[in-house]
Amino acid sequence: ISSDDGFQICAESIEDAWKSLTDKVQEARSNARLKQLSFAGVNGLRMLGILHDAVVFLIEQLSGAKHCRNYKFRFHKPEEANEPPLNPHGSARAEVHLRKSAFDMFNFLASKHRQPPEYNPNDEEEEEVQLKSARRATSMDLPMPMRFRHLKKTSKEAVGVYRSPIHGRGLFCKRNIDAGEMVIEYAGNVIRSIQTDKREKYYDSKGIGCYMFRIDDSEVVDATMHGNAARFINHSCEPNCYSRVINIDGQKHIVIFAMRKIYRGEELTYDYKFPIEDASNKLPCNCGAKKCRKFLN
Repeated sequence: ISSDDGFQICAESIEDAWKSLTDKVQEARSNARLKQLSFAGVNGLRMLGILHDAVVFLIEQLSGAKHCRNYKFRFHKPEEANEPPLNPHGSARAEVHLRKSAFDMFNFLASKHRQPPEYNPNDEEEEEVQLKSARRATSMDLPMPMRFRHLKKTSKEAVGVYRSPIHGRGLFCKRNIDAGEMVIEYAGNVIRSIQTDKREKYYDSKGIGCYMFRIDDSEVVDATMHGNAARFINHSCEPNCYSRVINIDGQKHIVIFAMRKIYRGEELTYDYKFPIEDASNKLPCNCGAKKCRKFLN
């Protein structure tokens, strides 16, 4: 440590050099009969200015600063260059692909970007003239076989699958539907009742939702893999639709009918009519109806 007036101190460390300087200062003040100064909390690094924030900011950017392993960086924290562990398979491409979530083949139907038609019961039917002939084909004025023959075409124009506030996906009305009108057929593979348990276990093992509807004591419609939009219709304790088994050309079909007039944008629901079970097997109901039974079973 040196000054312009020729004062100079040499020492083996910064601390020793500044201690010698402070001792000289105290000695000079004592000779001048001045009050001694307090150097408590003052060290060599602080006196040199190395601990100043601006100086530290610059020093941490010096080349090779990252090699100071024991120093805790304040402003420029070096990136940790931890090498990843060796892959036991030799390459990531050789590993078996594992899904982070369960596979859902209908996940796109519940996308927030697919909005259902706007519900407005006060809106008059503007397109009734254009859809009048199509409506009449499924109305109550025609025989049941004729109504069923036109159902496949008209159901695509009448209903659609969108995100449901009740559960997952739901069936929504795309145009006003009159009371008693055929809405959609619950389509799928017709299987025997004894096969339902086996298929349900298989679907559960694959993480696939099961959609089945009983026709009678011996036959069940399995819509899980070969069904239509009717499989997504949700339960409600105050439904606006009901299901009915009809016989067309000697074959039984499950058809959903409108219980009352259903307006555009309204979700279609019907009562699942599950048998009553004990408290341990109860399924909660989220229909939100005023007379909700709180449980499906």
